[in-house]
Amino acid sequence: MNIKKLEYYDDEYKWRLAPINFLTNLNLLVGISGAGKTKILKAINSLKDIANGGSFNGVEWNVCFSSIDDEGEEHEYSWAGKFETREASIAISEESEDNEEVKIIYEKLSCDHNLIIDRTQEAIIFEGAKTPKLSPFESAIELLKQEDIIAPVKKELNKIKFVEESLNEHFAWHVPVFFIRKYEQSTLLALKESDLPLFVKLSILYKVFPNEFNQIKKIFTSIFPKVLDVQLEVIRNDRIPSELSDLLKEVTTILIKEKGIYYGIENMSSGMLKSLTYICELYLTPNNCTILSDEFENSLGINCLDSVTDLISSNKSLQFIITSHHPYIINNFSPACWRIVTRQESLVTVKDAKDFHISESRQKAFIDLINVLEENDDEWEEEQ
Repeated sequence: MNIKKLEYYDDEYKWRLAPINFLTNLNLLVGISGAGKTKILKAINSLKDIANGGSFNGVEWNVCFSSIDDEGEEHEYSWAGKFETREASIAISEESEDNEEVKIIYEKLSCDHNLIIDRTQEAIIFEGAKTPKLSPFESAIELLKQEDIIAPVKKELNKIKFVEESLNEHFAWHVPVFFIRKYEQSTLLALKESDLPLFVKLSILYKVFPNEFNQIKKIFTSIFPKVLDVQLEVIRNDRIPSELSDLLKEVTTILIKEKGIYYGIENMSSGMLKSLTYICELYLTPNNCTILSDEFENSLGINCLDSVTDLISSNKSLQFIITSHHPYIINNFSPACWRIVTRQESLVTVKDAKDFHISESRQKAFIDLINVLEENDDEWEEEQ
């Protein structure tokens, strides 16, 4: 999955993303607060939800992305569609599911410029033939996911990963024994490609692939030299009702060892947890995925920023679309990967640094960027 181009419109909230071209590896979205950086990430993430049957009021999209099949051949997909806009109503019954769904007005899917799906409100034409009547609320990718030509498309769109979850949300977690047993007979790639939560993947990695877990530990301890060891420990949770199986009382947690002390995940600093989360995400995400992260510098100290930035810069197998306000982050990524976000009223536009004649020299580029953003900030305030 490598997103090449996206155009997006939200009629309910009246904002539009002008066509934006993405780079293959790293895209750093920079701009003033309120320019629309987070909206762009959410728009990209919504494509995954739509492909899995989600219904988005008033949303229209047009995305172009590439993928590599099992034979190593690259394919280019174009997927566009539009949901109807349903006006908000005060008297909406919470019991009615239909009130949460809107119909698709049109949808098109092409592979290597060959039309696969051509959908209107009247019919879905799949590979030149009209399908039986199907749900008007779900994307054709979801409805036809069992078809050999559609399954790879859905698989690719599911490779969009929004890094929101942090390990600190789960001080302890239950990992069913059958998960461990399943992956004892499987491969590391199968674990990476699974839909399991990050903390469950980490537990399986620790139990089944210790050498690979040690790679994560090595990176983590290089960032935090005082940490001597990282372990996953199984403990009993006596708050679980006694009538339940003893297996359900066993939960897994992270244990950190420093000189003379051990402490659990609940006592780790936010910077440690965030760093460990990113390392695990980068290591446990399969190749050719698109990683989204909003202001990924949050909670990271300068030692963490340096190491995590290096991890992202050196990873050429993933596409990153991230936002940042932090001068250190911006300065440590080449201006060639800056994607400068500006907004005029409801129109969000993204351009390259060269479009604003920003210097290729990193030392001067940041000053040029500040001037560009200040000019656009002044224009935005005048519009208000």
